[in-house]
Amino acid sequence: MVKVLSSISGAIIGGFAAAGALVTYLDWGTPGAGQVTHIDPTRADYVDLLLSLVVVLLSAVGLAITVGALVIGLVAFKTLREIKNDAEKAAQTAAETKIRETMDSDLEPNVTEKVGEILPGALRAALLNNETGHQIFSEMARKGELDAVLERVAMRMQGAGPETDEGS
Repeated sequence: MVKVLSSISGAIIGGFAAAGALVTYLDWGTPGAGQVTHIDPTRADYVDLLLSLVVVLLSAVGLAITVGALVIGLVAFKTLREIKNDAEKAAQTAAETKIRETMDSDLEPNVTEKVGEILPGALRAALLNNETGHQIFSEMARKGELDAVLERVAMRMQGAGPETDEGS
């Protein structure tokens, strides 16, 4: 608000200064040397000059108000965009927190309970199935995961003694 008032008062003071400089520069109202037929300006000439100055002054004030309104509009637009972004982030954070709380309190215990009930029986059934067990052992042998186990079995069968721990 201070900037707007200072702009308006600056436009008014500048208008008066320009009018005074124009009157001084053009020597209006003073008879020139050697001009005998020079007629002093009449009241209508001063009224025309003052009306012209008022138009210039009002134009300057209007221009200052228009520029001020544009600046205020741009600032408001940017502020609204920032407010929208902040609100969006806050809503997203609140939604994530609520989802996490719901999953922790409602979903995770139920899932853990169901997995604990169903998984052992399903694993036992899958491992007892000859085809599935064969596929699992074949895959493990192909990856080399059974090599250590097979070495230990071979050592036991050859040595027929207790297993020695070579790592310690």
